[in-house]
Amino acid sequence: MIDQLFRSTLKRITPAPVQRWWRSRNAPQPERHEPSVQRVTGGPLIDRQLFVDPSRPAFRDMLTGGYDDFMWPIVPAIIDGEVILDIGAHIGFHALAFAAMRPTAKVIAFEPNPVNLQRLHQNLSLDPELASRVQVVGAALGDTEGTFTFNASGNVDDQTSSGGYLDTVTPPLEAAIYERSHFAAFKVAVHCLDDLVVQHGWGRVAFIKLDVEGAEQLVLRGAVELLKRDSPVLCIEVHSVNCMLETLAVLAPLGYSVRMLKEDRPSRAHVLCHPL
Repeated sequence: MIDQLFRSTLKRITPAPVQRWWRSRNAPQPERHEPSVQRVTGGPLIDRQLFVDPSRPAFRDMLTGGYDDFMWPIVPAIIDGEVILDIGAHIGFHALAFAAMRPTAKVIAFEPNPVNLQRLHQNLSLDPELASRVQVVGAALGDTEGTFTFNASGNVDDQTSSGGYLDTVTPPLEAAIYERSHFAAFKVAVHCLDDLVVQHGWGRVAFIKLDVEGAEQLVLRGAVELLKRDSPVLCIEVHSVNCMLETLAVLAPLGYSVRMLKEDRPSRAHVLCHPL
């Protein structure tokens, strides 16, 4: 009885922030693992391998087949030699999935974060057959050629390295979140898709997956001639209401319809953009 009274009194006089700190300090911590080669058990990469930490939710979903599973049904049939662009390729999960699903396609993966690039190449090395059809470009895309500041986390395994963003856009999260995740600024090359198409003579681009943390409209503005030429299907993760409006401003005059695929939260969603 006395012990119970003491605990009740202590709780009343202890400030709420201290109580929260104490509970978090004494709460059981989730088990974490080092990343390792894991067998994929579901989805387009079933029975293949990825180098990930399976205790992390996003990576676990990649292994079990649930990660972005709404995307696979919208990937169009591919004629031999057509191109799929994975813009914001992260660790290579989508690029490998596209190569597995569409064996006659050439997949081009764009990723500016060096730590993601390293893991992407590591995952490609686990499957030489798929890797032979994936070209990696270690750069960002936008509407202006040049060298720009990019802000990113250097930690792949806590899932924060997927949130890198160009300094020329409004990032989708609060500044404090990036600070806690130890984001750092560095310079990256930025290219325009329209210029790359001319330089490399790519075949018809049939599908574009675009996830660039608030730079969606910049990538599209730098790809207007490509969109006119090829009318690819696009799957875009839009990161704010403003990004959605800017995206529509580019695509509507080109005759695209836009519909919701998956809403992540009120200001963030995946949309399907289809030429009419």
